[in-house]
Amino acid sequence: MRRPILALILLSVAVARAEEPRPGRIVGRVRLAGPPPARPPIAALIDSAVCGTEIPDESLVVDHDGGVANAVVVVRGVAAGATEKRPEALVDNARCRFLPRVQVVTRGQSVRVRSSDLVLHNAHPVLVAEPEVSIANLALAVPGQTMDLTRRLAATLPASGEALVRVGCDVHPWMRGWLVVLDHPYAAVTGADGRFAIAAVPAGSYTLGLWHETLGRAERPATVPPGVTVSIDVTLPSGR
Repeated sequence: MRRPILALILLSVAVARAEEPRPGRIVGRVRLAGPPPARPPIAALIDSAVCGTEIPDESLVVDHDGGVANAVVVVRGVAAGATEKRPEALVDNARCRFLPRVQVVTRGQSVRVRSSDLVLHNAHPVLVAEPEVSIANLALAVPGQTMDLTRRLAATLPASGEALVRVGCDVHPWMRGWLVVLDHPYAAVTGADGRFAIAAVPAGSYTLGLWHETLGRAERPATVPPGVTVSIDVTLPSGR
């Protein structure tokens, strides 16, 4: 009797899974309307032997066709879901820049900072809020040195919702990095051409939120049918 009962249970599970709507996908591109404003390089007056004498202003990076890099696109209104462990996020101090400049992390995801430079750096993450809250101030004096941010973020950030963390270096004031912290993984950072892709989005109607450190915020409605790839492009005015 056990085998028929087990077969019925497995059949019921298979039917239930088959009835679940297949997730969809959101792809698109973030573009700038009109030419980008001129951004001259930043004079590097400290540690020029390692940093160079000039640092490009990467607060707004636009390709030849208007694609905006380093914009964060978030699906708002989606259930948390997708709780599998994500790989460690790493903020590297390299060539006197934070690399990558912008990252999306989920709550509980491991986050570390590292120095790849032969100069003293300090990673100083700050919660962007009213008022702002200093999260840590970590000195990185040796190439290859790493320090953990995970518990410090958990102790400082709100328990839920979106949070924006600005990372600076007090030794090299032009250095800037950003962490966008979310309750779920349904978000992406645009690439050099402004394109993004968000996979495995549960079927439903949402708001697509966009953040960029220079261009500000924008929102678009987004409806994802089961198993369908939806394309949503966003064009932002250059004067924001």
